Amino acid sequence: MKSVKLVSINQEAEKVGETSVGADFFGVEANPSLISQAVRKLLSNQRKAYAKAKTRGQVNGSGVKIWNQKGTGRARHGDRQAPIFVGGGKAHGPTGTQKYHLQLNKKMNKKAVRSVLSLKAKESQVFLLENFKITKTKEAFSFLEKAKKNLDLKDKVLLLYGQKEGISKYFRNLAKTEMLNVANLNVYQLIKAGSLLITQDGLAEIIKEK
Repeated sequence: MKSVKLVSINQEAEKVGETSVGADFFGVEANPSLISQAVRKLLSNQRKAYAKAKTRGQVNGSGVKIWNQKGTGRARHGDRQAPIFVGGGKAHGPTGTQKYHLQLNKKMNKKAVRSVLSLKAKESQVFLLENFKITKTKEAFSFLEKAKKNLDLKDKVLLLYGQKEGISKYFRNLAKTEMLNVANLNVYQLIKAGSLLITQDGLAEIIKEK
């Protein structure tokens, strides 16, 4: 089976070697169309219907006929709440009950995630954290400063960690840094990040997801 080599770093943000991982996670051919679908699905599912317009039956106003049925030379009309009049109701307007929910099956979603991971690996922006033990926010800040200097990290850094690791609280208030539990991997956050830092437990959980 083919494999891909990812750079391993220690807690001092120094390169300590390379780790071979399966190419079916970090070496697949990227599928831009599928990535786009996955991002659209996630954003659409967060959208809520706030827009609502009143129909002619909901607009307040007189119900008196606007002008005589005959003799005016104009088209016949009922009250002023008709959609063609200023201040009238809206025909076929938003009701506030629209649904924007989209679906993407599990196989497609996994393939989209692996496409982004492979893109980041190809750009040499995926780093594995070996023996990573942070116990203070100051340590986390110091580590990131060294990493940005030594590894030329791009833009926003995304830290991927395992479910049982409690390191997210030390990174969550640091600028241009996001944390993501591997159990909640999604294409949108991966594609937004410039560089990925993955803990050993996080990598093990990614590979475990066949």
